[in-house]
Amino acid sequence: MKYWLNKVLKQKIAPAILTGYIKLLHKTCTINIAGAENLQEFIAEQRPILPCYWHQQMTFSIDFLLSLREQGVKTSILVSPSKDGDIGDAVLTNLGVGVIRGSEHRTGALAMRDIYQAISKDKCSVGTAVDGPLGPAREAKIGVVTLAQLSGAPLIPMANACSRKIHLKSWDNFFLPLPYSTVQIVVGEPIVVEKRISPEQIAEFQQQLTDRLNALSQQAGDLVASFSIYQ
Repeated sequence: MKYWLNKVLKQKIAPAILTGYIKLLHKTCTINIAGAENLQEFIAEQRPILPCYWHQQMTFSIDFLLSLREQGVKTSILVSPSKDGDIGDAVLTNLGVGVIRGSEHRTGALAMRDIYQAISKDKCSVGTAVDGPLGPAREAKIGVVTLAQLSGAPLIPMANACSRKIHLKSWDNFFLPLPYSTVQIVVGEPIVVEKRISPEQIAEFQQQLTDRLNALSQQAGDLVASFSIYQ
C-alpha cells in the first residue's frame, strides 16, 4: 500500500503540482529578456539551435523555451532517464514541450543519436542543462559541444536570475523561483562549433561555453539586483 501511494505521488500528483506551479510563475512574475536579438535570425529562418543553461536555472530556462514555441520554434528538452527524470518528463509533457530522455551518464549514445536526429531531421531545437544531471555544477560537459559539431546547430548560452527564490539543498544549489518575482533572462551570442576541429579545440569550446554561461549568470544577477534598488 505504501509503495502504491508513493508511486501515485511521484507519477501523478507531483507532476500535476509542479505543472500548476510553473504556470503560476509564468502568470505572476515580471520577466525581462536581454539579448533576444541573438535568436531572431534563427527564428526567422527556422534553423535549429542548442539552448544551453545551468541546471540550477532550469525553471525559467524552460519557461523561455516555451515562449519560443509561440514564435514557431520547435523545441525539445533533454531529460535524465532517472526516476526523478520521470517527473520532469511528465511536467514537460503537460506543458507541451517535447522530451528526449538520456544523459552522459546513462544511455548517452542513444540520447546523442536521438538528439542528432531531432536536430537534423525534425529541425528541432534541443534545450540542455549542460552541467546536469549530477554536476559538477557550472561546468559545461563535452556532449553538447560534440552535438553542435556534428549537427551544425549553434550553442546558445542563456542564464536567468530572479528576485525571490528558495535554494534547495542539492548538488547545484538549485533555486526555486517564488511567485511575483522579477526575473531577468539573458541570451548570449551564438557559439558556432566547426565540424573539423581537434579534441583540444573541442575542450576550448567547452571552456568557452562554461565561461560564457557564468558571465551571463553574473549579468542576470546584477540586473535583478539593480531592479530591486529602484523599486
